[in-house]
Amino acid sequence: MTKEQEAFFGMALKVRNFNAKNSASMTAVPAVAAFYTQLSTLITQLITADTGSRADLTGIALVKLNKRLALELLALKLSNALASYGVVNNDTVLQKRADFPSSHWSSVTEEELVTQTTIVKNLATPLSAGLGPFGATAADVTAIGTALTAFTDAISDPTLAIDQRKIDNVKVLSTIDQIRSLLTEKLDVLMRSFELNGGSVYTLYQSARAIDINGAATAPTTITDILPNTTVTVHTATVYEANTFYTLQNTGSEAVIFSLSAVTNQEGTETVLLNPGETRSRLAENLAPTGLYLVVKNTGAASATIKVWVE
Repeated sequence: MTKEQEAFFGMALKVRNFNAKNSASMTAVPAVAAFYTQLSTLITQLITADTGSRADLTGIALVKLNKRLALELLALKLSNALASYGVVNNDTVLQKRADFPSSHWSSVTEEELVTQTTIVKNLATPLSAGLGPFGATAADVTAIGTALTAFTDAISDPTLAIDQRKIDNVKVLSTIDQIRSLLTEKLDVLMRSFELNGGSVYTLYQSARAIDINGAATAPTTITDILPNTTVTVHTATVYEANTFYTLQNTGSEAVIFSLSAVTNQEGTETVLLNPGETRSRLAENLAPTGLYLVVKNTGAASATIKVWVE
């Protein structure tokens, strides 16, 4: 999400939090319950889409590269063994079909690698028992088949991941539009029922509906410097409340990860990436089912400064 979308998302979370903390008062207008339930569902969808839209594709590409390297190594090993076998057994056709320079396998396209390693595998399969003296074994013949399948499966993974991230980006926009319509066309109208008979409740709702850009509306609960390669508790709650609303702003130059943990100075199971300059908000229940410690992990080479708002 962009900074503006993050700010809108933070506002939506505040509205949801407002309803949870004022549930008794909300019973005065029973019709609002269904719309707050719908809001909660949309927020969950937005979090899911946002997580997908920010997915790091580096790992997928590295997995694919590693699978290619494994296949190249086996192809080189078997092609060398087959060429040598052809020389010793006066099989000129086999020698020519299997004799490739060492640089060949790393320079061919993905499609050529799949095609030519398939040829090598097919040539090696009936000869697997006799390739031992030439540096290859029957296990290598089996392994190249496995490696070929793994690489073929991985070829499309980065593209599919990019396509999924594009879909998730569209879902972010669509879900924000749905939330905006729900608030302006439904809840804003219904909540006016509290304006005369429940003035304080309506004032609280209006405050929740206010969009705070980068958490600038109020002073932060805490500001903490996180040293490089450290994991630090930046806020400790007295008790766990699912509706506690956390907003974190990264004013440093290093990306950090925050989470809610049951153990101080130890990363929780559900983590959220916070890039330099970003502000992100989460309800406690979206971070962990339990836990008192809001924890920030800095794996960078420089210190990070984190502002925290707790509502």
